[in-house]
Amino acid sequence: MKRFLTLGLLLAGVLAAPTAYYPNGIGYSWTYSSGMEQVFTREQNGMLVLERRLARQPVSADLLRFTPDKGVLLEGLIVGQAVQRYNPPLQLYPPPPLVLGQEWGGRSNFGGQRVALLGKVLRIEGVSVPAGRFNAYVLRTSTVTSGGGSQVMEIFFVPGVGIVRYATPDGATVDLVKFSVPK
Repeated sequence: MKRFLTLGLLLAGVLAAPTAYYPNGIGYSWTYSSGMEQVFTREQNGMLVLERRLARQPVSADLLRFTPDKGVLLEGLIVGQAVQRYNPPLQLYPPPPLVLGQEWGGRSNFGGQRVALLGKVLRIEGVSVPAGRFNAYVLRTSTVTSGGGSQVMEIFFVPGVGIVRYATPDGATVDLVKFSVPK
């Protein structure tokens, strides 16, 4: 009986183990209202591959590295079979925890262009999406390229879950429909 109780407590501890602040690992997946699915499919050269799929077909993938001292780094992109690297890697998110007013960013070379990314924690806001109700950090990210491209996005991030909403300045939103943790 004592053995079963110990085994039960160990199993409960494993099942109740918290997800990483920035969820990552093979098998984690997010499905969004746009039909886009994001899935950590494999590890490649010490980086995790976050594949984006539409209608279950791969579209592109990010090569990400998660580090305790630098946070989440974007090392490169995979489109088809081609791998393009950021030099140096871009910091997508700072090391946890996020703090109101916190800013981060960096510059990199990618595909013959200079890329600059700036992020800031704006506020904490309650948000309802098909996957549930959350208190999310609202992050604003701005990306600019030397070729004249730019993008501003508000990202609603929930520690342990990930991105629950993407919002553009024109009011368009993409919401989290389903979040899956690997078994």
